[in-house]
Amino acid sequence: MSRNSTNSQPDIMPLPPSAEIHPRGLLEAISYIDQNFANELGGCIIHSRFLTTKQRIEFMEVGFRSSFASGMISALLTPVAIGAIERYIPIFGNADPNIIDKFSAVLLALCFSIGYAAFIAKSSTSYIGEYTRSMVRNLLGGMAFGAFLKAVIVFIAFHTIYFYLFTDKNILWITSKFYYVKMSAERVAGIYYWVQGFKSIFLTSAYFVLISTIIFVAIPFAAYFWASLRNRRLIKAGIIRVENKAF
Repeated sequence: MSRNSTNSQPDIMPLPPSAEIHPRGLLEAISYIDQNFANELGGCIIHSRFLTTKQRIEFMEVGFRSSFASGMISALLTPVAIGAIERYIPIFGNADPNIIDKFSAVLLALCFSIGYAAFIAKSSTSYIGEYTRSMVRNLLGGMAFGAFLKAVIVFIAFHTIYFYLFTDKNILWITSKFYYVKMSAERVAGIYYWVQGFKSIFLTSAYFVLISTIIFVAIPFAAYFWASLRNRRLIKAGIIRVENKAF
């Protein structure tokens, strides 16, 4: 909707009941944000209270589910990546990885989360008025909660594996079973010492997940605050007009 030619104030665009938004997935939520961002850039003012409590919860739910699911995938890949760096798992068929191999292993653990964060960061800049800002804030709030909940669960799980699952007694019991498949004592001993060394990977992975989670959350929020500074400059210059107060 364009500005009224007889009034310097932007038009206020109400949303009819049939136009209510109900995001079911991340792409759908981002599409709603982009669409209404374009309306606000065109001069429309959509009051933030048009975004109902139910819709705010739906945006938070989408952000939570998407970040939690993607974070769990990255968390499961982390011990593999750290194990490759520490030479417990061959990478690209090489048991002694070089710098490029180690960098590739780090990307294995980080690329999905970083790419996902960059994808959300683009949408976190797509707001001008309070309507789209409310969408973005609820999406980011759900994303942050899901990411940190994932980090806590993984942190506890990896420590549980280290302290309670891979105990000396359990490792000895498991490796002793290999004698029954007629495996040589040297190979059984090699498996025992490999598992003893590999279990420390879970402690390293637990802290790696915490750090990567902070980076994952920081990227979209940094983009959000950059957009806030951009909007202040545009409002101060009189290029855009927005709702005075958010609800």
